[in-house]
Amino acid sequence: MNWELVFQAVQALAVLIGVVFGLIQLRHIREQREIQAGVELLDPLQAPGTAETLLRVHGLPEGLSGEELRQRLGDDFGETLATMSYFEALGPLVARGYIPIGMYAEFYRGPTTIIWRKTRGYVEEQRAGGWPHLFEWLQWLAERMEERAPTESESPAFVRCRDWKSPRDYRRLVK
Repeated sequence: MNWELVFQAVQALAVLIGVVFGLIQLRHIREQREIQAGVELLDPLQAPGTAETLLRVHGLPEGLSGEELRQRLGDDFGETLATMSYFEALGPLVARGYIPIGMYAEFYRGPTTIIWRKTRGYVEEQRAGGWPHLFEWLQWLAERMEERAPTESESPAFVRCRDWKSPRDYRRLVK
């Protein structure tokens, strides 16, 4: 028996096991990052001001001018801008893949499209007035969320996930 070949085979096997272990660890790190991102996405919506702002904006008609938007929101206009800025800040994180777009859509698909539709007139006026990149990532996210808009045949999560028993069921049920 050639011991040199045996040692080379053992060495190659050790390297292979190391590579497989490394790939498994990378997968776990990616999953942990997604979980952390998901938890952090919840924080701003937990603030009462954000939820109230989204409800207030939801009640507005679309197509308001900047002045009409300011008049209707009054003292709450600043809170609306802060909420828009939150979505604006998330845009590059989604675009870079730090936050998976599917996860973002599950959390914010509706609020993102609503706040963009209701404030679009104001943003377009500001852009025309010399601020061409204002809320560019909010618009980008809203357009991505509109592409992912639920179809009429798509049932809500409480219906789709009715048979959920454990986290393993999630991917099967949300398809």
